[in-house]
Amino acid sequence: MAEYPAYIYTSGSPLQHTPMHLNASDMYGFFIKGDLEKLQETVDATLNRVAANRMTFRALSPYIMLTFTRVEHAQSSFPADYNKGWGKECDIIPWILVGQVEENDGNTKLHRVFLYPSYTWVDVPMAISIGREIFGYPKNICQLSMPEPGDDPLAFKISCEGWEPYSPETQLDVHPLIEIAATDTGKTHQPVSGFFDVIREGLKILRSEPDLFALDEAGLQDFESLLLRPRIDQLFLKQFPDASGVKAVYQAVVVAPAVIDKVYEAELLGYTYACTVHKFDTFRLDETLGLELGTQPVLLPFHIKMDFTVTEGEELLEAAATSPQKIAILGGGPGAMTAAFYLTDQPNWQDRYDITVYQMGWRLGGKCASGRNARLGQRIEEHGLHMWFGFYDNGFALMKKAYGALNRPASAPLATWQDAFKPQNYIVLTESIGEGYKFWPIQIPEKPGDPGEHNEEITFEKVVTTLTAWIRQWLKGLDQCISDAAKAEPEKDAKGLGPFWEGFLGLLKHVPEAFHFLEKPNHESLLGALRTIQDSLLQRVEHLLDSDDEARRFFISIDLAVTSLIGMQADGVLLNGFDVINDIEFRDWLRKHGANQDYTIDSAPVRGFYDLVFAYLDGDTSRPNIEAGTMLRGILRIAIGYHGGFIWKMQAGMGDTVFTPLYQVLKQRGVNFQFFHKVETLIPDGDGVGEIVMTQQVALADGMTEYNPLIDVADLACWPSYPNYGQIDTDQARLLQANDVNLESHWSDWAQIYEAHFGRPLPVKQLKRGVDFDQVVFGLSIGSLPQVCQKLLEKSPPLKATSDNVKTTATRAYQVWLNKSLRELGWAAFGSEAEDPVLSSFSEPFDTSTPMNQLLIREVWPAGHAPQNVSYFCSPMRMPDVPPHTETDFLARCTGTVKLGALGQLRQQAFNLWPAVATEDSFDWQALIDPDNNSGEARFDAQYWRANVNPSDRYVLSVVGSTQHRLASDASGFSNLYLAGDWLKTGLNAGCVEAAVMGGMQASRAISGYPCAIKGETDR
Repeated sequence: MAEYPAYIYTSGSPLQHTPMHLNASDMYGFFIKGDLEKLQETVDATLNRVAANRMTFRALSPYIMLTFTRVEHAQSSFPADYNKGWGKECDIIPWILVGQVEENDGNTKLHRVFLYPSYTWVDVPMAISIGREIFGYPKNICQLSMPEPGDDPLAFKISCEGWEPYSPETQLDVHPLIEIAATDTGKTHQPVSGFFDVIREGLKILRSEPDLFALDEAGLQDFESLLLRPRIDQLFLKQFPDASGVKAVYQAVVVAPAVIDKVYEAELLGYTYACTVHKFDTFRLDETLGLELGTQPVLLPFHIKMDFTVTEGEELLEAAATSPQKIAILGGGPGAMTAAFYLTDQPNWQDRYDITVYQMGWRLGGKCASGRNARLGQRIEEHGLHMWFGFYDNGFALMKKAYGALNRPASAPLATWQDAFKPQNYIVLTESIGEGYKFWPIQIPEKPGDPGEHNEEITFEKVVTTLTAWIRQWLKGLDQCISDAAKAEPEKDAKGLGPFWEGFLGLLKHVPEAFHFLEKPNHESLLGALRTIQDSLLQRVEHLLDSDDEARRFFISIDLAVTSLIGMQADGVLLNGFDVINDIEFRDWLRKHGANQDYTIDSAPVRGFYDLVFAYLDGDTSRPNIEAGTMLRGILRIAIGYHGGFIWKMQAGMGDTVFTPLYQVLKQRGVNFQFFHKVETLIPDGDGVGEIVMTQQVALADGMTEYNPLIDVADLACWPSYPNYGQIDTDQARLLQANDVNLESHWSDWAQIYEAHFGRPLPVKQLKRGVDFDQVVFGLSIGSLPQVCQKLLEKSPPLKATSDNVKTTATRAYQVWLNKSLRELGWAAFGSEAEDPVLSSFSEPFDTSTPMNQLLIREVWPAGHAPQNVSYFCSPMRMPDVPPHTETDFLARCTGTVKLGALGQLRQQAFNLWPAVATEDSFDWQALIDPDNNSGEARFDAQYWRANVNPSDRYVLSVVGSTQHRLASDASGFSNLYLAGDWLKTGLNAGCVEAAVMGGMQASRAISGYPCAIKGETDR
């Protein structure tokens, strides 16, 4: 700590030295439940902000301890102050239980426990000066009433001076804040031996809370031993402002022990109390502590008469007077933008960080970017089919924060997150039966709640309970199928599953508790019973599986669920988590545990999940490959962990829905954006990244200091499919358009075109560590590592192992706009309330499709050309080899291949979906929207298709054994490099926007300590 000059005590100064003896203190205390997340936000905004990652403080419990204390004799024992005399005071303090923790590799170690006074109200002005300036108590004057010594403890009240409500017209006045009142005085008080008996009783309450801070049993024991020491450490934020009131001339985290010298009397109060919190804008206890406005229950009321001493304080940390750290965020995908959002989602973040985002090309979004094509009805053009699952708690929490911060007018398009996302609960799987297809419609029930408000860490107990409940339900359905078949063919004398199977239904009822409680030998008997179901079921229903669609689907569902239960128990998943089976491919794991080869292994549900995550090596659908643990975790979270809708469809392009609000909020907060900056290479220097080399792709037009990337489409801010050429240097813009240059392409020939025309190479920027940046958030996808991080890979074996083992695949997509509705096209299988389907496990070359008609209202088509339907198709794209960037026609060749595949599917397969406009060998091209009114296949030229082959566009896979090579954000091997994206070890370990958001949150947490909790990081 710094060496300070001696404090100058002037004549009449109210300050006194430590230690301070607070004798004959009459304390009443009450435990009241707040909100753990809001308490942590308060700790982050105060203690952790000063700590700046040198220490980490966590709120340990949602309960605050509210104390009313009457001190009859307060006096310093410092000789000069002792001779001055003594005083009296009353104070009211809501204490937050705070721990100093160390987090490493997902483990939390608790070092110290503190009581943190979030507020302190006193009735004596002298007490304000001594407590606030010496220790850091956040003291304010108040008016209070509490029982006099010996009185019955019936009522406690506090009123404070302040403003309610905040308004230019509101005059400072006294308003009520907190009231505690006895509501039932029927029980007697229980004497205890002292304050620590009260603490022990409080610990029982804390242990009973499911949202107690995540400590294992050893951590809880450390917590209890730390809390029961013979002194109580009080923790303070101590600070003094400069003359402007803007900056702090001194700011520190201070700890001052309170030592109990003598206890005269202690008791647990038998009365029942209620606490009333009043709305008071000066003291928003609902926001800072999470207390409910109005009346709420009180736990563990207590009363202690004691002497205690507050001894000399100790500075744990002092805020250093430093310049903000410069953070360079590379890329604009969901991981990068999430990192930027959470880094700036902290009070006064500008004091700590100066953030610049560097983005290739003209738009944000990465592989999630979308654009508006002004030449064709401002239509939405996507990289592929994007939808959000209902278990995406982190992604939806981000969206709620972004839309809330944006605070659009209620009449604006996509004013709220609920306007931007709508539930989709109807899916259709495609079964390949013989030479044809059968559609397996599934109507999924909505569940209570909204995504983003729940803990997605699905417990294994819930998994087992849910699976067994489903099996029992499906067995009953299958029994009905057998009975119906018997009625149709009475000569076969079939009688359903029979009494034998009733026994299995009874067994299944007890499977969850059996898995949870039985020792291993008994588990084996239970596994044997499940295997009997598995083996016997086929014998009982095999005669129906080819002819009865419903029976076959019940059988497949039961077989998958039973196999999963068997495999999870047999392979130790329930004890050790899903990663223990990541050494085997998912279909092989199903085979290992007895799933039926003929009907289940390659069934529509299995193929649907493979198609969902493009789980094929090099995009080759004959080479399925995904880790069993990662796949099983994903299936169960999707099926069990959703809230509200099973799937949520965006109501505009993903760029418009997700990246516009993120960009607008970040711009408002003060984040800098540098578009048209292509990262070429990162160069190491010592233990960190020393230099970032970029190409500046274009110069802006004269007079422009920054690029404005958005356009207005029907009152919604959107991203265009092409740059806003009017903002680019005139000559460069003309050259770009004349050569149809794609600034997002890894194989672009723009550098050669530019140099040939202007006689000089594109400008290169070399950002230097300590000058242009201090820390780097690498938000590019893993496919970019070999191109831009070659020198880093040479120095970091872990990063090299990640690059080598976490694979990616190219994907392909096309969109068609049609002049007929889905029903007019001949599709007949609609969901409840005529909901359109999401179709999966269809035939290659495009295996997944869905109508996206909700988007048409956001497009602006000329009269006479308004579509009645728009449908999206996507799939993996086979690509074993990727040529060097010098093959500048590679992207065009790939795009041509996608077009040929789309034309072929429409000609030869569309009849399965749209029989009204297609036959087995033809398609009615007049059904396609074409403003130029071409004929035949030429009308397809007015549709949209793309090959996602750029390194940053490739989809991240979870091939067998790859999760062990994934890294946490701060494990790159370089001290100032933080990774962000869905290729990190996030707990999902699969390619999706939720994992990318989690990766971005990891990056923010690694840099700033915020957010402390990321849902779904562990298997529970």
